[in-house]
Amino acid sequence: MKILVLSDSHSRYLDDIHFEDYDYVFHCGDYGRSKELLERTNNLYFVAGNCDWANNKEVLVDIFNKKVYMTHGDLYHVKTHVNSLIYKALENKANICLYGHTHQQALFIRDNILFINPGAYEDGSYVIIDDNCVSFYYNDVLKRKFDYKW
Repeated sequence: MKILVLSDSHSRYLDDIHFEDYDYVFHCGDYGRSKELLERTNNLYFVAGNCDWANNKEVLVDIFNKKVYMTHGDLYHVKTHVNSLIYKALENKANICLYGHTHQQALFIRDNILFINPGAYEDGSYVIIDDNCVSFYYNDVLKRKFDYKW
């Protein structure tokens, strides 16, 4: 299993990504001019960010026996606190919560929910989740790796 998590690509087009290398791709919003590419990619979920004109602001999906909740984060004021986001993930009975908006990579666990912010793809940040770990990348260089059994 291999999952790519992106956010905040803004003006950086996503044509350099080999989507077929991943079982699933999640884009947490502010996709800029890449909406058409996202819409025609299989096994890809995306939400609108505060810079996007139209799309769902939240997605809840079941993949590989986990419930994944994704939002951009602006609705929950994640630049100042994550409390509202935590409550929303709990309300959705999520196992994993993906969000963006801050342009900062983050990983934390609250109430048995794994929260991941991949940072801004516009700046070169993204996350890959596999069967055994969550890996944070910056400009295609592995920066941090966390054990996580899917």
